[in-house]
Amino acid sequence: MGERLRILELIEAGEISVEEGTRRLEALTETAELPEPPAGPTAPVARPAVVRWLWQAVSWTGVGLMVGGGVLVTAVQAEAVAARWLTWGWLLLASGVLGLALGWWLQRAHWFSLQVRQADGPNIFLALPLPLGPIAWVLRLARPFVPQIEETGADELILALREEARDECPLVVEVDEGESGEQVQIYFG
Repeated sequence: MGERLRILELIEAGEISVEEGTRRLEALTETAELPEPPAGPTAPVARPAVVRWLWQAVSWTGVGLMVGGGVLVTAVQAEAVAARWLTWGWLLLASGVLGLALGWWLQRAHWFSLQVRQADGPNIFLALPLPLGPIAWVLRLARPFVPQIEETGADELILALREEARDECPLVVEVDEGESGEQVQIYFG
């Protein structure tokens, strides 16, 4: 772009003719390398495996509690056990339903994951679900009481992250300091 501007300035100053400037611009266009096309969609980054294990463990625990509660309620109805077990059966059944609902939510939730690998120290791994809608709502409610929140725009940032993660496009930041350095990966999606 700088070479083209220089040619146009030469034409304006009268140092070269318009025909000479046109010829130079055409030659510049022919020899200029075309920019590389943008890379196609990259392969989606997979969630950390612990996320899948966690929601499956919670869901299967919920299924187990529901089955146990159902067996107790059925046994009381069939008069195979004492009626006092009916309360425990319903509590187990309700806990199982809550466990299944929590497992379903964990599967669909946006997760924040931080993984630090150190060559000479302990490895750190943290993964937790972040309910972005409620977090943004709380920040908006806190605005009148905490004036610094309004200046930061944190709620808009959180909502933008939620919209980006909704498009199945997780935010991944990776820092690698080589063989003997730390490796840090931040995943949000």
